[in-house]
Parts: sequence; C-alpha cells; structure tokens
Amino acid sequence: MPSCRKTFLSVAYAPSLTLTQVASKNDMTTPSKRHAPLAAIAIRQVEKSTGASRNAFEQAAALQELGYRVVILAERGKAELAQRAGAAFVKLPRWPIKGKFRRFWFNRRVQAWCKRHCPDLLVSHGDTVSSDVVYMHNCVHLASQRIHGKPLPNGHEVAAIHDHVLIQGGFKRVAVNSQMMADDFMQRYAIAPDKIEVSYPGYDPQQFNPDSARRNRQVTRKEFGADDETFLIGLITSGNFKKRNLDGFIEIAAHLNRQLPQRCRFLVVGKDDTTPYRKQAESLGIDSLITWRSTEPNVERLYGALDVFVLPAHIEEFGRVALEAMACGTPSVVSAWVGASELIRDSHPDLVLDKDTQGWAERIAEFLQSSKREELGQTLAELAKDYSHERQYEKLKASFSSLTND
Repeated sequence: MPSCRKTFLSVAYAPSLTLTQVASKNDMTTPSKRHAPLAAIAIRQVEKSTGASRNAFEQAAALQELGYRVVILAERGKAELAQRAGAAFVKLPRWPIKGKFRRFWFNRRVQAWCKRHCPDLLVSHGDTVSSDVVYMHNCVHLASQRIHGKPLPNGHEVAAIHDHVLIQGGFKRVAVNSQMMADDFMQRYAIAPDKIEVSYPGYDPQQFNPDSARRNRQVTRKEFGADDETFLIGLITSGNFKKRNLDGFIEIAAHLNRQLPQRCRFLVVGKDDTTPYRKQAESLGIDSLITWRSTEPNVERLYGALDVFVLPAHIEEFGRVALEAMACGTPSVVSAWVGASELIRDSHPDLVLDKDTQGWAERIAEFLQSSKREELGQTLAELAKDYSHERQYEKLKASFSSLTND
C-alpha cells in the first residue's frame, strides 16, 4: 500500500437486500461504520453481466460481513450496482485513448486514491498493484499459446499490466480461478506456492438445478429438432468462439453424424460471428443439423434439454458454463484445458479429454448410448452443490479473514 495521508471519506452508501442481505445489516452511514476499517476494490469496469463484476460484488458483501466499509474504484460502471451491494462507488478518470497506457493510468489513479484515503485493504482485479491481494481472471500469455500457437506481441496492453502487477511480488496473495492458472503463474512469475490461492467461481443453485432445467424439457428439445429418438449435443458459451474451439466442436459433430447417422442434433449458443462456422458446417454436410442461438436469458432450460454438454475449449481459465451444466444434471465432456475439469478429473476422468476430434466423438457416442447416462447426470448435479454461490461465498469470507489475520 502506498504511503498515505489520511482524509475523511465522504460518499453516500446505499443499503440493499441483495447478496445474502448483507448490506441491510451494514448501513455505513452510522457512526460505528464510519470508523470501521476501509476496504477498496479496484476493478476497471463494474457491469451486472460480467463474471468479474459479480465477483467484485460478492467480495464487497463478504468484506462488509467482516466489518469493513467498502468502496469500489472503477473507471466505468453504474453507482447503483455498487450501492446494491452495499458499497460506495468512486468513478476514477479514464484515459481517453486505447492502449497499454490506459491500464497503467488506471493503476496510477488507484494508487493516488489510496494515498489520500489509506484503505486498510486493497483488493486488485489484476489492473493495479496491491500489497494485499490480487484476483486474476485470465492468464493471457498461456491463452495466446493455446489459442494462436504463439506468444503475445511485445507491448500487449493486458499482458503488460498483468506482468507489472505480478512481477513486483509485493502482494500477500494472488487468487486464481483454477489450479491450471496457479501452475502457470508460479512458473511464469516465480510466485511462491503459499502465495497462490485457487478460488473456484460458484453458480446459482436457485437457477441451475435439475428440476428447473428439465421443466418443459420435451418442448424445448422440439425447438431444436430433437425428439425421443434423437440426441441433442450442445456447446453453450458467452461467445469468443475461437477460444472455445467451435471449429473443433463442428468437426466433432461431423464425426458423430457419421457414427450415428441422422440421430444427432446440435446446439451452439454464444454471441460471436457465426459466419465462418456456418460455412464449415455446410462444407461438412451438417449445417441442417445445427441450431444457432445468441444470448439466452433462461439458459438453464437449454442445459436441461441437452443429452450431453461439450466444451472442447483451447483454454478456459475456469468455464462456469461447465459447472452450470453439471448442476442441471447434464453429463458434461470438457477439455483438459478447462479449469472446471479439475472438479471432475479425479472422480470422472473419462469426462476430461485431451484428444483429437475423432476421439472426442467416440467418447461422446459412448455416453449418448450408455444406460447410465441419467445416473451420471444426477451424480454430477450432486457434485456441483459443493461449488454453489453460498459455499464459495463462505470460502471467500474465510479467505479474507485469514488475509487480514496474516
């Protein structure tokens, strides 16, 4: 933490009943809260729809339960989102020109704010130096090698700030989404193992569960051309089809169609340009077997309609979609380079693949025709419960508590 000159922090805090109703118990306008320790969460953008933003709001709630006043420092976002989490929102000035300097500028603004207000704890989301804890959501160097087969160019803006934050090594802890990320950072930045914490993202069990997912299942399946005699296999993601290896999924689909002629239908969900992938499917003669969807608000019903969920990603630092699919009771076959594979690689190694597309198709065909497919789905749904938002939230509180007691 930079040396600082203590000043009184005057901002409006709005209580809320969201995020386990923490904020309602932590009205920070009271005298006791004004004298509580101060925690700052530095994240460049806070938006409702992103995983990193959800993490920041959960962190705000956990820190309040531990007795902190919480401020979210960001250059883009809406104050009401932070306030719903019971935190103050401080909008920092944003450098107007894209590029590496914009990220370093954000770090400078955070450090300047900390020098004025002296937070007792600074939680970084990878774009600012912290002597406390850094939460990393991506391993961009490894991703470039896995996706493009080559290192990132010199001066890459995300890599530059991540290198700056992690190489300096002044933090107490770095939290990552998977052991895969931990291994990469320990090797790349020489971070000691006792400074790395694997913190798996959680899921919402109220939305993602077998009962909700399978409600009106037959009706949903008919939307995608699947009946009782047809298998439905899907890749559901937020987008970035290159990273998620959609071209590999289409090759797998073609192999499956040869193994099980006209018995399979396929679903692709995600917000990205589908044009090259539609052409690929057409060239392989399976374009009529694939349904394409963009974003879907009730995605659990899609998981529930599937016979098998497939995520052959080149790399996925975690892959919450795989956890959500399992929570819905859907057998899930994932790449060994998906962080969520760590949840099942010991108990269900046959669901974690590092094969060519023919090998993927053969394994998926086995699951599709297995009499134990439903039983497997139920087993995965039970396994997923250990990673619900509630369970992970308790682990987050324990992590912050141990950090402040170090």
